[in-house]
Amino acid sequence: MSEIGRRLVFNGRDRVEVERFDVPSPGPGQVLVRVHRSQVSAGSEKNGILSAKSSDVRRPLGYTTIGRVLEVGAGVDDSRPGDRVLAMGNHGSHWLAGRFTVGEQDWDSIHPIGYEITDEQAAFAILGEVALQGVRRAQLQIDESVAIYGQGVVGQLTTQLCRVSGAYPIIAIDLDDARLELAKKSGATHTINASKVDPVEAVRDLTSGGPSLNDSHPGGGAQCVFHVSRDPAVLVPVMKSAADRGKVILTGSPPGAVEIGLQVELLRWELDIRGVYGSGLDRPHPYWPYTRERNRRAIMRMIASGDLQVDYLISHVAKPEQATELYQKVLAGTEGWMSIFFDWESEPV
Repeated sequence: MSEIGRRLVFNGRDRVEVERFDVPSPGPGQVLVRVHRSQVSAGSEKNGILSAKSSDVRRPLGYTTIGRVLEVGAGVDDSRPGDRVLAMGNHGSHWLAGRFTVGEQDWDSIHPIGYEITDEQAAFAILGEVALQGVRRAQLQIDESVAIYGQGVVGQLTTQLCRVSGAYPIIAIDLDDARLELAKKSGATHTINASKVDPVEAVRDLTSGGPSLNDSHPGGGAQCVFHVSRDPAVLVPVMKSAADRGKVILTGSPPGAVEIGLQVELLRWELDIRGVYGSGLDRPHPYWPYTRERNRRAIMRMIASGDLQVDYLISHVAKPEQATELYQKVLAGTEGWMSIFFDWESEPV
């Protein structure tokens, strides 16, 4: 008789359910992982739930899993049973990981954990890679002024990596005071609650160190502004918060569209807008040596050395049966949660 596993499935209406399934054997090039913990990626999963609502279609949820290899398929020579690994996958007790193709891209969904860090700490390598890719794209310099719009998990990690890069000042913007308090731990030198003050004016006041180089520019502004929010409308104040000839880094992955000013904010200020997605980074090349695997390894190394702190970002390590309650929190707003994990080693309720 095959082993029975558990996984989280959104029912298309109002609940996240724990569903039982027959655990499959790995096929060629695949690895079967017994999952210990899975981490919620709030932005991506919230987008998925909202798009599936009222469809009556059952949809698995998930993003990051951590566990140990149970079994390997034919042709796998770089993993063996017992190896501790990180994998992109659904929330569940078991996951088939390996190398797969999306479009014309090859993706490797499994990574060894080569450091003495906890399962929860290791999971941050996935979202940490997103933040690190954004900071790499920003090409920050010491004492370069930065502002980060959005202080969820990726925003907090971006703030920390800006600190490690030597940026100053580091201005964190959010609507939630609790998240702004966490941002101070992440290295923010200044915080702005955008529900209480105009964030554009506040950023300009904090960075008003000299005259504008452009007659159409009001002066001040951060040399680099990060958009780390799922709200596309945030791009407007992000652009207006940038210095003349400043950089705008789109680390967030907001759905939808937004109307922006072309003639003034983009054209006359000569803003440099850079997208961050990490596609096509399965192998290094001379113009960009930082692969997804290298970025994830760097995040784990920095956590192991203490250069990157993540434990204070964990708000819940919960049983899978608590999923509906926790996803309702995520859908309701930012209050009362940060990084959420599900414990697949716990006994079913």
